[in-house]
Amino acid sequence: MKVTETAAAAAVELSNTLKKIDEAQVDVLMEAICKAKKIYVAGAGRSLLMLRCLAMRLMHLGFESYVVGDTTTPAFEKEDLLIAGSGSGETKGLVNVVEKAKKIGGTVAVMTIKKDSTLGKMSDVLVEIPAYTDKVEYQDMERPILPGGSLFEQSMLVLGDAMVIPLGEKAGIPTDRAFSRHANLE
Repeated sequence: MKVTETAAAAAVELSNTLKKIDEAQVDVLMEAICKAKKIYVAGAGRSLLMLRCLAMRLMHLGFESYVVGDTTTPAFEKEDLLIAGSGSGETKGLVNVVEKAKKIGGTVAVMTIKKDSTLGKMSDVLVEIPAYTDKVEYQDMERPILPGGSLFEQSMLVLGDAMVIPLGEKAGIPTDRAFSRHANLE
């Protein structure tokens, strides 16, 4: 199969996965984002990269957003929101971060494949993404064309970008104006 055919097939799988996400769960996440004083994202590997994109988009809209572990990330407080992403919901380092956020009294949102995972059970806000990943065994899911957790990771990326439109409307910031907050020392 040609690379472009593979990409097109992967896009169809991504679209089908995104259509299965519960819109009500996404609405609750967006509500939590709007209520939070500061928003933090945490993950590992490619999941973290996708959430970094969300933190950037939130910053473009004027939200105070940070990536856990960066040197300029301030202290997490009880008015804050942590958005954690893990396909398996069992990433040990992320479980520790979520435990700390819960102990402080902040709100924890989790994007995961498995709602019954450790992280899923710890969440205040859950967005279940029904995507295949090689790290979790499935009985009812077909292996997608792309390897590893690509389908989950890409779902988080596209979902995050799609949330920008209604979040911008709620914040009163048209997405075409949000570009004014884009980095300019490049």
